[in-house]
Amino acid sequence: MNESNKLPQAISHKKLSFLLLNAKKDKFASSEENEQYTKLKDELLTELNDWELTTKSLLKKISSRNEKHLQDKSPNALMALGAMEVHLNMALQALQGFKKDF
Repeated sequence: MNESNKLPQAISHKKLSFLLLNAKKDKFASSEENEQYTKLKDELLTELNDWELTTKSLLKKISSRNEKHLQDKSPNALMALGAMEVHLNMALQALQGFKKDF
């Protein structure tokens, strides 16, 4: 009962982050769980890399803006295509930020 009195009422985010970074690994974590996690992580990274390559290829095609294929498009359609191009570029930048910590 005395041990519960020693627990702090609150903890700062900075202190909690420090404790989490310096905490020892759980010795009882199963290797099967770790293998499953690693497999899922690798699958995600593979799919993200595939998406990145496909998106870059699509952006090259969009940026070439072949006039022959765009002549019959309305101004709204052209603006939508430009907006999609911008969003795909932002998504690629977000992916790079994600990969830095992955």
